[in-house]
Amino acid sequence: MKTHPLKPLLFALSLAAASAAFAAGPTPPVEDYRYGSHPDIAKVLRPADLDFCGIREVEMLYEDHQGQQHLLRYPVWGQNCPDGD
Repeated sequence: MKTHPLKPLLFALSLAAASAAFAAGPTPPVEDYRYGSHPDIAKVLRPADLDFCGIREVEMLYEDHQGQQHLLRYPVWGQNCPDGD
C-alpha cells in the first residue's frame, strides 16, 4: 500500500499544533473591565488586536504577580482609522 507523500508532513504538523495547544493550557474565563478597577498586570501574554476603526470590545491575556492568567475584555478605540475620522 502506497502512502501519499504529504501524509507524514501533515501528521507532524498536526502533532505540533496539538502539543502547542496542550502546552498553552485552558483559557481563563473572561473578566469584564470596570471603570476604576486596578488589575494586577505583571506581564501581557497576548495583547489586544487594535487593527480596526471605531470602538470595539477587545480581549487581552495577562499574567498577574502570582503567576495566574487572566483574560480581560474592555472597550477601546481602534488604531486603523483613515485620517480625518
